[in-house]
Amino acid sequence: MCEYRNIYQTARLNTGFTQEFVSERIGISVESLRKYETGQRRPPDAVVWRMATLYSSMLLCYQHLASGELGGMLPDVRQKSLEQATLRFVRLFGEFAKSGHLDQLMEINEDGIITAEERPLHDAIMAELQELTTTYLELGCAAQKESAQCGGNRD
Repeated sequence: MCEYRNIYQTARLNTGFTQEFVSERIGISVESLRKYETGQRRPPDAVVWRMATLYSSMLLCYQHLASGELGGMLPDVRQKSLEQATLRFVRLFGEFAKSGHLDQLMEINEDGIITAEERPLHDAIMAELQELTTTYLELGCAAQKESAQCGGNRD
């Protein structure tokens, strides 16, 4: 049987840190950390910031924001390997650059009005940019994770 793990517990376990070590380093009680890791309480943003800094995990900050009330406004960013994220980003960026959509987007938006005829192309271009943004965020998370793994001593 698989035990429950939420984003806060998963991020801590990925570092190999104990609850006691983390609690001491980020200035909260072990009991508070346990409540965050078991989903009994939602940690304040400031605590998540300290966790993410300690864990070298930009992804944790993003997941925390995405799990909140405004999370539906954010793209679905997933943990990927550095290689996978890089290849996907470069491919999507190259396709966007070759498509001519940047010029089309400027043409559509330069007058400040999106007409009914322009709307389908505009929406398609925006969807491409959303996918590119998601991939960019995944690349940033993967690069930070790789950098942290190569960073040496963590106590």
